Amino acid sequence: MPADETRIYDRAEAVARLDGDVSLFAEMADMFFAECDAYCRGLETALAAGDAATLRREAHTLKSVLATFSCETGRALAQQLEQQAAGGRLEGTEALSRQVIVAARALAAALAADR
Repeated sequence: MPADETRIYDRAEAVARLDGDVSLFAEMADMFFAECDAYCRGLETALAAGDAATLRREAHTLKSVLATFSCETGRALAQQLEQQAAGGRLEGTEALSRQVIVAARALAAALAADR
């Protein structure tokens, strides 16, 4: 990978977090790929309903999943969304939710490409 290209996730770090279990990593990657749209819909639905508590919970879930794959940019965005929603503040969460969704879908695409 060229030095100027940003990695979506850190495969080596993610596999190391799983005690080097490449098979488990592959299984988890397949599960994330299959569930990515549901995670994104959860954010969109909570946002459309103006439900800060559900938005916080959905962001928390996605933050954890993104962290599992060492997708640091996505994890940080999801954490920011989680914190904002936890405070009951929905202003600005639409744009932030879109960024989290873009990061999640980019991770799913990268995982699929690395199969």
